[in-house]
Amino acid sequence: MLIRRRIWLYRLPGQVFAQQISFERPVTAATVRRVLQRTVGAPLELWGRGVADSVAGHG
Repeated sequence: MLIRRRIWLYRLPGQVFAQQISFERPVTAATVRRVLQRTVGAPLELWGRGVADSVAGHG
């Protein structure tokens, strides 16, 4: 099953905290990895974030 999300979190090697990247349309993890490799480098970790997912520190 392919998961498509508009908002993705990623962490590059050597980074402590995750950063966010978003797209106008939902995309797969493979697409996100390709974009990140072209722009900032290969991500060490990658997470898709859905609308229903809770955000730490809110609530």
